[in-house]
Amino acid sequence: MPLSRSKLVSSTIWIMLLALASAFLAAQWKQETMPVLALVVVLVLTVLKARLVILDFMHLRGHRPRLAAALLCWPAFFAIVILVKVLMAGLIAA
Repeated sequence: MPLSRSKLVSSTIWIMLLALASAFLAAQWKQETMPVLALVVVLVLTVLKARLVILDFMHLRGHRPRLAAALLCWPAFFAIVILVKVLMAGLIAA
């Protein structure tokens, strides 16, 4: 059963709000290094945006849960890799 038009519109609005929040947060540090906490927030917002796209725009909400979980693992995996890379660089530099 496809999602209603109003549900897709609300998902679109949430995706845009999450993207704007990520952009505004990242724009606070133009030339300096972004603090790790801010990076974590941006990565969490990115995974949330990916979740909305996968579940609502790919129509996987409630239909193919294993495929949805596998697709959600990719952005989460890359977010963890980015975070580990930043933390390792910070440990090496210290």
